[in-house]
Amino acid sequence: MGNAQSTPGDPEDASLDLVAAALTNMMPGSKVITKNDPLYSTLSNPQLLTYKILSKNVIVESRPEPDPGIVVEQVYCAICRSAPCRTDQGRPDTIITVQFLNGQSHKFSVDPRATVYGLKWSIFKSKGFDEYSQYDVNNIVLTFGRKELNDDDRLLTNCGIKDGSTVQCAVKLREGAGPTILVLDGKFLDPDYNFDFTHINDTGTEHKRGGHIYKHPCGWKRMAIKVTGQYEDDDWLGCFGLPGEWPVSYHGTAKEGVEGITKEGYDETKLIRNLHGAGHYSTPDIGVAAGYATSFLYRGKWYKAVMQNRVNLENTTIVPKEETGAGAEYYVTPSSDDLRAYGICIKEFELCSIM
Repeated sequence: MGNAQSTPGDPEDASLDLVAAALTNMMPGSKVITKNDPLYSTLSNPQLLTYKILSKNVIVESRPEPDPGIVVEQVYCAICRSAPCRTDQGRPDTIITVQFLNGQSHKFSVDPRATVYGLKWSIFKSKGFDEYSQYDVNNIVLTFGRKELNDDDRLLTNCGIKDGSTVQCAVKLREGAGPTILVLDGKFLDPDYNFDFTHINDTGTEHKRGGHIYKHPCGWKRMAIKVTGQYEDDDWLGCFGLPGEWPVSYHGTAKEGVEGITKEGYDETKLIRNLHGAGHYSTPDIGVAAGYATSFLYRGKWYKAVMQNRVNLENTTIVPKEETGAGAEYYVTPSSDDLRAYGICIKEFELCSIM
């Protein structure tokens, strides 16, 4: 290829534009463009997308979405108005008031199992903050008794919060509110390792990476990220079972709070404190990850994108598929240093299959 410059309409050019659209869908608060985008000429100081930026925005901490019935915005019934509605068991829930900086206040019914994170999440969803990319559940700051509630896993009851308590709430914008424009350069990708699995069916064959089963992303196109030289060595990228090689996992990331694969699949009996722990959730099955990735429109067609990673299982909790209820294991990795993206898998979907 040398230094030949691509022209609009080239297949290489179109692939880069598709990857940019996929990354825009996967990176909260960011818009990824190529140099062919008309917006590029308006930028006085273009910021290139780097692997470090990608890792910070795509490999993000996730945790299971709390049971929506544990913390609920209180609605007074039309008849009594002044008394809280009662649960199916006939007992009143603990009612607390959440007061915002603008003076507005809202009441929430709180189950004894509710954590600080559960209250944040209920505020985030019930007040519609999830509709805007400049907000994130982690930017909700709660204060009670002049102390910030900064331990997300702590029970509200252990914070001294009881029936009638008032909690102050502030909602910060993400850093640099408004989309950050990032430029995707061809050098970010590694075309030598691209692979089209669209028509591949490897049922009945077994592949391994890092001593664990590697399920190919059959039905998807894998666009490789240039990751060689990003770390102290490249052993983690190995393909031949040598020491230091890491297994493969997939992560479906969405803008709406980046819950990824943990957004669904938990019934009430599993929603107990510290069940799987906070961390970076991924799975060895791309089909499971795809179920928790949002779709995006590109040139009149609908697509989904999933990150392909290598994961250090020595520092990861493996949740058996019998416990996940998703038909595949979950990997819960505390540190982003142990979960490294190396490919973007993209697949075209019919709209009816997405809805």
